[in-house]
Amino acid sequence: MRPRIVMLSGVTRENRHAVMSDLNDAILKTGGWVEGHTLFSNIATTFRLVLPVSALGRFGTAVSETGVALDDDSAAKLDTLETSGRPGDEEVNLTLNVTFIHDEPDLRREVPAVPG
Repeated sequence: MRPRIVMLSGVTRENRHAVMSDLNDAILKTGGWVEGHTLFSNIATTFRLVLPVSALGRFGTAVSETGVALDDDSAAKLDTLETSGRPGDEEVNLTLNVTFIHDEPDLRREVPAVPG
């Protein structure tokens, strides 16, 4: 059986490069790790990560310190998981979608034509 993935989301007006680096550091400092991430132009990014239950409160605080505001549903999910009575060393699979609010144009990539 696949583990349940807890989906979190937040928004920020901070520089996306700095936020992505700071989030990576926050995940590592709270005892978790990043399994991967997906960039959606300069509009959003999604982190796939794993954290121990005992680190969820610290992670929520660390996310807000990076300038990312978690939505109410995401904050409630973290609180519920942290107080669920699960063993502190149990690992939780999470995704964190961060939307970047800015006035920059969308990034465009030229894709060369493939012969044939």
